Amino acid sequence: MKLYDKTIFTEFADAFEALAEYDRTGKLPKLSYKKRIDVTIDANLLRKVKEYCRKNNIKLSNLIENQLKTII
Repeated sequence: MKLYDKTIFTEFADAFEALAEYDRTGKLPKLSYKKRIDVTIDANLLRKVKEYCRKNNIKLSNLIENQLKTII
């Protein structure tokens, strides 16, 4: 009788690694990390984008992330 399917370990490798980290340290790490970057853009464009984000109650970083996800 098979207790588990070995493909589950490859499919959810990140989750199992996080659980192993919890066993070692007692703290559960984040599964998704964000990275801070520096970008240079036109000042007028930045002003317009910030105004758009303020009016629509959107974080600038979320706007950029969502647009990049649609491209990739």
